[in-house]
Amino acid sequence: MIRFFTGHPTAANLLMLVFLVAGAFSLPHILRETQPDYAPTEAEIRIRYPGATAEEVEEVICRRVEDSIDGISFVREVRSDAREGFASIIVEMSSDGDIQTFLRDIETEVEALDDFPAGVEEPVISELGRTDPVMSLLISGPLSVPDLKAYCQGLQDRMQEAGISLVEIEGFSEHQLRISLSDAVLRKFGLSVAQVAERISAQSRDTPLGSIETREKNILIRFADQRTTPEALERLVIFAGPEGGEVRLGDIAQVEDTFELDEEKISTAGKRSALVNIEKTKAQDSIRVAQKVKAFIRGEQARHPQMKLTVTQDQTGILTDRLGMLISNGVQGLLLVFAAMWLFFNVRISFWVTMGLPVSFLGAFILVPHLGLSINMFTMVGMLMALGLLMDDAIVIAENIMAHRQAGESPVEAAVRGTQEVAAGVIASFITTICILGPLAFIEGQIGKVLRVVPMMLILVLAVSLIEAFCILPAHLNHAMHGFDPNSPNRFRRRFDSIFSRLRDGLLGGTVTILLQWRYLFVSCVIGIFILSLGLVASGKIKFQGFPELEGDLILARLLLPQGTPLAKTESTVSEIMEALKQTNQHFKLQQPEEQDLVQNAYVQYNLNSEAFENGPHVATI
Repeated sequence: MIRFFTGHPTAANLLMLVFLVAGAFSLPHILRETQPDYAPTEAEIRIRYPGATAEEVEEVICRRVEDSIDGISFVREVRSDAREGFASIIVEMSSDGDIQTFLRDIETEVEALDDFPAGVEEPVISELGRTDPVMSLLISGPLSVPDLKAYCQGLQDRMQEAGISLVEIEGFSEHQLRISLSDAVLRKFGLSVAQVAERISAQSRDTPLGSIETREKNILIRFADQRTTPEALERLVIFAGPEGGEVRLGDIAQVEDTFELDEEKISTAGKRSALVNIEKTKAQDSIRVAQKVKAFIRGEQARHPQMKLTVTQDQTGILTDRLGMLISNGVQGLLLVFAAMWLFFNVRISFWVTMGLPVSFLGAFILVPHLGLSINMFTMVGMLMALGLLMDDAIVIAENIMAHRQAGESPVEAAVRGTQEVAAGVIASFITTICILGPLAFIEGQIGKVLRVVPMMLILVLAVSLIEAFCILPAHLNHAMHGFDPNSPNRFRRRFDSIFSRLRDGLLGGTVTILLQWRYLFVSCVIGIFILSLGLVASGKIKFQGFPELEGDLILARLLLPQGTPLAKTESTVSEIMEALKQTNQHFKLQQPEEQDLVQNAYVQYNLNSEAFENGPHVATI
């Protein structure tokens, strides 16, 4: 095969062209995401029980649900979280189950439970891990709270129309119209609270009333008078006298447009804000979604300059940085290999050796979408490792081919024999890499699903690089060696070879001679360093951890006060923390480039503390 492609450069060029063109066309179909995509294996059952304590929720809901799903197949683990008025049961499926069948079995068993108390709401069963976060938008402006929520809902609709499908709004509880009645006014008109509530319910409603059948068609009748604004409710008639006088709700009550929970809010610099979370499905590209969101924000700011839309928690930032690092390392590797090869050979030979890098990667990208791989933080680790390995193979083959050429062989024979001579070593190196990193693909559990993409990407790139090294590179080096006489170097080559020979024979050769003379001392030192290295690991000086600690750009301060703490006290405590944060920013601002703010943005989300497993006015997250 090596001799065939070396003697037929057209075949080698066509193979290279297939790799380049097909790989380039595959690039738009490769997803870019922060974490590898793997099949979800967890389902969550969420059930609300308003007014119940955590103990009641555990006794009434969690235990019954756990008992009901005991007989379901492929259940690996069940985790329950009982909070005040709320229960969350997460069911994990074993690796050999089918998630759709698993969900149907859970729905069947949970829906069969008919002995819940009257106040328990309908269970909500959802599949976890179907979406990934992309970024969040912090929204504020000169609007009232109801208007701010209305603006966010309109923003959500516009984003979905623009192709950003998964958008969620945080910072608001359930919308409601609150009616405040005066006891004195009620006694004046001889009314009770129950009577007012009954008359509001009887008149403010939207309900079907049946149909009228005629010869021509059936006419549907509906009572449609649902009052959804304070003004509409205030016009509702509560009492009518025999003389035609009317008492409306606005005459005896104050109607407010408000929300169910005062503590369900987000604050930025003391102003009410909203948080819009953007997510993506497993089939969407994170960077493309983020670019679409940022383009939408620019247009939205131009239409509504009074509103402030701030991007926060951008999950694609680290992915973009790592992708840029990968491209930068690839370009630097190409330039360094080209420069190193040019010092010993000519420009044409150096060019074809370095061309093995883009050919191998683009050839591997042809299969990436079909193997379920994507460009993420872990596959990029595999590609970074492949950068050095495939360049090593190309350099070894090229150097041996040139050695045969310098020995007086023809370009064709030098390319064929030089490649065949080192083929066994190159293949052995490839098999060694598979033996060392291949077992990562067989680790079970969630960690295995994440780590398996590293050897898959590395082995895929190296496999394509073998095809390039044995079928494409020899043909190109054969063509590049025509007109290149290694025994008649130019003036620069003679001077460089002279300097290199002196370094090789003098410095390196002299060092090897000394080490051979003191070989027992040298071997003892190597063994001593090895024992010292083992001691550092065994003593704990060098710590072991599954993943390295990475510096982030997000700090969370979770606040937990005693239950029953009023919202005003929580806000006062938050103000103290925010003031300290402001002073910290001023302290470090002078040390930043151009005295930029160290803290880009900060916001407070009340009624949230993910580590306390509690909700209410006494918890907050900054």
